[in-house]
Amino acid sequence: MPSQNQRKLELLVRQNKGRVDHGYYVTELSHILRTQVNPTDILDLQQTDAIFAIHKSESLKSNSETGFAFKKLWHREPVSMWLNFCHCLGDQLTNESAVLFAGPYHFCGGVKINPTFALKAVVALLEFDRNTLRLQSLSSTSGLYLDLFEQESTWLIEMVVWGLWKFSAETCVATEP
Repeated sequence: MPSQNQRKLELLVRQNKGRVDHGYYVTELSHILRTQVNPTDILDLQQTDAIFAIHKSESLKSNSETGFAFKKLWHREPVSMWLNFCHCLGDQLTNESAVLFAGPYHFCGGVKINPTFALKAVVALLEFDRNTLRLQSLSSTSGLYLDLFEQESTWLIEMVVWGLWKFSAETCVATEP
């Protein structure tokens, strides 16, 4: 286990890489999300790591515990099928606060955001983050990931939602045509 000084040094190195290599992170996300992301919306790397550790743990739990999470798989095309679901879920989460882990968040920090903005910009975020969208509620009681992947020459989209957001996802499925 790294010492406290080693941990501080590692955080400073990551933070410096974020500033040097990804100076336009906030601006890029503002354009993608179509809402102003302010520097104050960016979590420091320690907060980001702590919340992402919970996100990772809950993601793993969603794969191992039956009924823990809502899961849905779509073909990438037609986009409207899964995109409508994302928009519906975004509409359900308008009063939520979340952390978005996108792009070089490991170096720049997670972004405090209303998940509605992320779910409405899901296509652009998938491109920005190389095929994955990750959100964790600020309270860490809920989360989701959306993954675009190829399986046997077919592109698929998988959505996994846990915590209180699971019920919102189930509501959206119930209203699907």
